[in-house]
Amino acid sequence: MIVIYTGNNEIDKILEEEIKGSMVVSYSDFIIEDDKFKNQTVILATSAIQNNLKEYLYTLREKDIRVILLIKSEKSEETKTALEMGIYDIIFGNFYPSQVKNIIEKPQKFSNISKIYKKLFDINKR
Repeated sequence: MIVIYTGNNEIDKILEEEIKGSMVVSYSDFIIEDDKFKNQTVILATSAIQNNLKEYLYTLREKDIRVILLIKSEKSEETKTALEMGIYDIIFGNFYPSQVKNIIEKPQKFSNISKIYKKLFDINKR
């Protein structure tokens, strides 16, 4: 099952129509309150999370929930937080449902985000 919560009803509906086996939830805490989402996939817009993002993502990851994040900008604290949590399935800015479907089918690896990681964490390649 794929759970969708972007905080935008129009986007939620479009994604739900495009992604087979998905469902929209109406508030983010429902995902962490209900154990039926353990070991599932969640598509989230970081802008829709009202609570502390780091704690929220930690709770999802602790439940072995795969997280696909929709983040406005590559150069944000949200991106840094996601990478610290080992979340590499990230889509930046405006997106098409096909991009989300592609990440569902082909999870990102560290090598896909290594350049972003290097910039955000100021790592000099040796």
